[in-house]
Amino acid sequence: MQIMQAIVPAAKILLVDDQASSLLVLRELLQDLATLYFATDGVQAIELAVLHRPELIILDIEMPGMDGLTVCRSLKSNPATQDIAVVFVTTHIDIEHEIASLTEGGIDFLRKPLHAVSSRMRIKNLLDLSRYSRQVAAEREWLRVTLDSIGDAVIATDLDGKISFMNPIAERMTGWLAREALFRPIEEVMQLRDAHSLEPHWNPIYFALKEQRVVAMALNCQLVSRTGQLYQVEDSAAPIIDSNGHCLGSIVVFHDVSESMALALKMSHLANHDPLTNLPNRVLLYDRIEQAIKKAEQLHHKSALLLIDLDHFKYVNDSIGHNLGDLLIKQASERLSSICDAGTTLARLGGDEFVMVLPELWSIEEIALFSSQVHSQFQQPFTLDEKKYQMTVSIGVSIYPDDAQTIEMVMRHADIAMFKAKSEGRNRTSFFSDELEQQIIYRHQLELLLRDTLANRQLQVYYQPKLCLKTGKLLGAEALARMQNQQGQWVSPLEFIPLAEETGLIVELGLQVLRQACQECLSWQQQGYQVPVSVNIAAAQFADPQLVKQIRDLLAELKLSAQLLELEVTESALMLDVSKTQNMLSQLRASGIRTSIDDFGTGYSSLSYLKKFQVDVLKIDKSFVQEMLTDRGDIEIVKAVISLAQSMNLQLIAEGIEIEAQKDMLIKLGCEVGQGYLFSKPLSAADFRTYVCQ
Repeated sequence: MQIMQAIVPAAKILLVDDQASSLLVLRELLQDLATLYFATDGVQAIELAVLHRPELIILDIEMPGMDGLTVCRSLKSNPATQDIAVVFVTTHIDIEHEIASLTEGGIDFLRKPLHAVSSRMRIKNLLDLSRYSRQVAAEREWLRVTLDSIGDAVIATDLDGKISFMNPIAERMTGWLAREALFRPIEEVMQLRDAHSLEPHWNPIYFALKEQRVVAMALNCQLVSRTGQLYQVEDSAAPIIDSNGHCLGSIVVFHDVSESMALALKMSHLANHDPLTNLPNRVLLYDRIEQAIKKAEQLHHKSALLLIDLDHFKYVNDSIGHNLGDLLIKQASERLSSICDAGTTLARLGGDEFVMVLPELWSIEEIALFSSQVHSQFQQPFTLDEKKYQMTVSIGVSIYPDDAQTIEMVMRHADIAMFKAKSEGRNRTSFFSDELEQQIIYRHQLELLLRDTLANRQLQVYYQPKLCLKTGKLLGAEALARMQNQQGQWVSPLEFIPLAEETGLIVELGLQVLRQACQECLSWQQQGYQVPVSVNIAAAQFADPQLVKQIRDLLAELKLSAQLLELEVTESALMLDVSKTQNMLSQLRASGIRTSIDDFGTGYSSLSYLKKFQVDVLKIDKSFVQEMLTDRGDIEIVKAVISLAQSMNLQLIAEGIEIEAQKDMLIKLGCEVGQGYLFSKPLSAADFRTYVCQ
């Protein structure tokens, strides 16, 4: 090994002789083979041997004072020098001196006078043997340190499976010290068992020895230490083969995987479970649905999926904070779990959505019973931070195989049914149907159309005249959004306006209507007609603190007088935040922009709040106007609104006037301005210009 050769130092030889001439001869012979040290007596020789630790000492036997044999005896008795090779030199030729020198520990015997060539060759061979020995020792030490330092446990055995080596990690894991374990059968020291059955397990080294190959340790293998501690272990055993292909024994290398297996189990659990509620997540849910479908196919029964959504959770979560919101979700999951049996899967999809899978369903009545149990779990309020919060749920149901044949269809159809439950008022259960799916598909297509219309600025604005009921004089116009589909057919505002509010597109829609209406109003002014235009402002727009700035910037850009613009806001939008409403209305009035309360009487504003709001106009909703001639309640509401407007010095406008009798009654009651099909339907921009010019 080149690494080992690099760390083996150069050879050192100590030459000991009381005759200088002999030392000179030896120096000439050996100076190129090693580093040489010289001593002329026994005491000096011992001192230099201890100091330099040479690989070889060439020692003269006949020396005054302390002879060579005595020196050798002293060296061999000292642990520091006992392994140094000694070659004796003497003039004696009798066998007794040779035997004596070898007996004292010498490894060779040279006779004077020295034969230069043979002596050099013999000493060189001894140095080579010493170097090889030192290299083997260095390799063994390097290997020992390496095996002691690695993080894996290592145990070596002989051909019979008896232990010949253990590193510290193996000592720690088995509970055996290496000196105690030497020559013991490996199964006595390294006790393995199956982690599941707890039965004793074979040690892989016996297969490695028998089959002369690397053998992996079995899965789920457990090591029982001498102290009873358990380790989950894995790795392999291999035979030790020499350069001639002969097996010398075996070695097993193993490590503790308890923590990594525990971590793997934890990671697997986290990958399949919701971290907040510890319920199955979407990944595990899909597996459970697949199992339920397979079981339903085998047993010829049905399975049901219930998609459960907490009603208005977003508003509650925003008001109480996400920490308490998470606590509410956990409490909700606990309530739902309490009604689930062993066969029912309850999962959390995220947010406020849960899913229940009923794998064995024999009748539809079971679903009705189960859904009623779900609703009953939310009858009691949730207590969070010593406050009570009432929650309800909307449930969408999809049944296999009646409603769907795949996991994706089951999930999608349950979502469609849940959306229906939401749209019908929440706190209810809705079952999927083909008709319902068509409604959802249409809604999706309508949303795409609305987004495309707004993106391409293809929204159209129509204008309905506002007239003096007595004279028929044009007093203004209300701007109304209109939209066509790809085939040129008109889409009802009753369809796309609520959708725009649900999707958040109402703000962009409102801004586009506002800009078009102001531009059209400017064109009327340029033609010599001062016709104020009123624009509906959605609740989401009115809540935007930038609304007043946006309107001011638009009027400044177009150079349009603020007196020609009126904003119509529903009373429900005004009541969302009373203090903000007051501030907004004050800013609008300060800018010269008129405001009206649209659909007055259909919301929930009180007279005390209405008194605080700085508005200019009240609009009587068409639902009251159209029935006031036949419904006593409606006529009384109309009278009350007219009286209220007069007492507060507000202008009054009636919507939805369709017949002369309605107009006459409104005039009689004191309402002077109105709009409706009796006078004109909403007109396109071009048609309204013609109307104005008449």
